[in-house]
Amino acid sequence: MVSSRSAALAGMIGAAVFAVVVVFLTMAQLGFMLGSGWEWLGASDVPWPSALALGPLGWLQVLNFAFFGLTLVILAVGLNGGVAYSGRLSWCGPAFLVVAGIALVLASFKTDLHLSRGPQTLHGTIHFLAFLLLVLSFLLSLFFRWRRLNRDPMWRGYAGYTLITAVLYVVLLVTWAWQWGSYLFIANVLVWVELISLRLRTVAGTPPASAPRVR
Repeated sequence: MVSSRSAALAGMIGAAVFAVVVVFLTMAQLGFMLGSGWEWLGASDVPWPSALALGPLGWLQVLNFAFFGLTLVILAVGLNGGVAYSGRLSWCGPAFLVVAGIALVLASFKTDLHLSRGPQTLHGTIHFLAFLLLVLSFLLSLFFRWRRLNRDPMWRGYAGYTLITAVLYVVLLVTWAWQWGSYLFIANVLVWVELISLRLRTVAGTPPASAPRVR
């Protein structure tokens, strides 16, 4: 059984490491990315940050996807025990976050460099399907998590933030075709994971407040 404190630490480290590695690889492999047709701010069919796995240091991004996915699964398990239950659907938020973590691990299969015609290889197809699963499962996790947090007095202040994150998630997903949109989209997710992990660490060891059972 994963303790809340360990789960919080995993979430904090996972999000921070993912961000640092992505920034490092983007700068270290800038020549490769720009030479492939990637744009700093505009639209291109080179998927970022997935295409970082195709560069000279690509193995680091492969590990980055897998590591962040595993830490997300651990965080989901810890959050399940760190927030009060509130009915039969209480399991949905943690379950969808676990699925999102598994999808991130599957994203370690390398993408295809250009996606204007869709994925062209088996590993590219797996990566593409993993991305779709990740986007959907994380969004569902946010909405179900908001519902559960709102019923725990120790977490209620984070319920509104989680709902705002979910709304921004949808809005920014529409802008994903432009590079600046993908920056903001990923930042929105990473900041949520970091702040929720910090809160879980703060309340670790405190029994979750009782919440009314909702049918």
